[in-house]
Amino acid sequence: MPSPAPYVLAIDLGTSGVKVAVIAADGLVQAAATEPLATTLFPDGGAEQDADAWWAAIGRAARAATAAAGVPIGVVAVTAQYMSAVAIDAHGVPLAPVIMWTDRRGERLHPLHENYDVWGRWLDVHGLIPLDNDDVGHIAVLRDRYPGHAQGLAAYVEPADALTARLVGRVTATPTTAFPLMCTDNRDWAAVDYDDELVALCGLDRSVLPALVRPDQPLGPVTDAAAQHLGVRPGVPVMPATVDSITSAIGCGAIDASRAAFVIGTTSVVATHIDTKQADLGHGITSMPSPLPGRYFVMAENGMGGKALDLFVHQLVYADDAFGTGLAPADAFERAEAAASTVAPGSDGVLFLPWLVGSIAPAPDDDVRGGFIGVGLGTTRAHLARAVYEGVALNAAWLLAPFSEFSGNAYGEITLGGGGARSDLWAQIVADACNITVHQLDDPQHTNARGAALLALVQTGALDLADVAGLLRVRRSYEPQHPEAYAPALERLAAAHANLPR
Repeated sequence: MPSPAPYVLAIDLGTSGVKVAVIAADGLVQAAATEPLATTLFPDGGAEQDADAWWAAIGRAARAATAAAGVPIGVVAVTAQYMSAVAIDAHGVPLAPVIMWTDRRGERLHPLHENYDVWGRWLDVHGLIPLDNDDVGHIAVLRDRYPGHAQGLAAYVEPADALTARLVGRVTATPTTAFPLMCTDNRDWAAVDYDDELVALCGLDRSVLPALVRPDQPLGPVTDAAAQHLGVRPGVPVMPATVDSITSAIGCGAIDASRAAFVIGTTSVVATHIDTKQADLGHGITSMPSPLPGRYFVMAENGMGGKALDLFVHQLVYADDAFGTGLAPADAFERAEAAASTVAPGSDGVLFLPWLVGSIAPAPDDDVRGGFIGVGLGTTRAHLARAVYEGVALNAAWLLAPFSEFSGNAYGEITLGGGGARSDLWAQIVADACNITVHQLDDPQHTNARGAALLALVQTGALDLADVAGLLRVRRSYEPQHPEAYAPALERLAAAHANLPR
């Protein structure tokens, strides 16, 4: 008689918080806990987090979730935000602050800044051109601001790999998690390795890069100390980590090009998988090796998503300033949605531009910034609130056409996941803005954690990949109701991007 599929402890490290969930083989969350995370911002464009604070928050959340679930944990899975650099020692302990993906200080320090002569080589071998805020730029910031980290340095890694190193006491990466290090040859999914020429051009050497391992084999058992920290038994296996955009795609069933997902977390991403390495950098779309066998994840980061609404609620409505509105109440987001629901589609001409830290796909531009346009004498906070929901949806609608061409599919439906998918209003606006059927996941705030758990179950042989989509539960499906209200708004959004001063 076969052993029952194990329960998975899924750790989802985001930008603004960490979620830890205990998930069964059918994808249902047995218990979960969350902890907020803080980012320190600097006037020169710096953005840093504390990886020790990550670890402490993960421990508190994991112990709460495992105690509430009351079931034996059979495997640990990790997913995390990416394009952030962590300097760690051989046991995964951080040696300096984390340089976050929103950090812009790499521009003046990046060894390849505006070195256009090498772009062709990077596109051919790696799949993405050097960016000021890639991990090479972040490593340059670490070396400039925190030179003491070099003593005891084992490797520069992504957040996901920093966590697994701390869990098992072994520093590794996969072809997926090493992608932001910009040094891997990704032309053959089955034979990804660091490319010596790219490593040298980045001003690095292999001694500071994590060892690459297969994405489908356990890294090892959780250490005794880590087991106690998480509230699990010693010896539980830890699977190689992956990045949150990929686990969000898996959590939405977008495991091949026939299905696509739109995930609204802190950021927004349109996601699917294809079978070949390719790139369309004009639209900010490329592919990276996926942990799914033989497949490449379509990397189409759309920019700020839920963070845009968070900014509106906490910095414009309930700000701690002389207006004295007071701290945001527990139901602040419900109030925002209720206010936005009183406004007709199109927000009476008010348009929110969601490029708070620059735009990514479908129009990459580090220098463009967001705002509201079309504000008139009759504009209210309710108009502004609805415009935020609409701006994020319109930005995704703008991306959908080049994304569909990239994947070779014209999508008539899309699955909506992430914390933003809890909003019925947002789901309907996405359907209208994209003129597409939207399937709103049930329990969407656990999309990433569920995707990480399902991936771990596939990799351990407890689940067939073909069965993943059938485990997803759709809360409700939305058909377009007012697409005519959003077509002109989409044109205005694209025109604003082209004409805003930089």
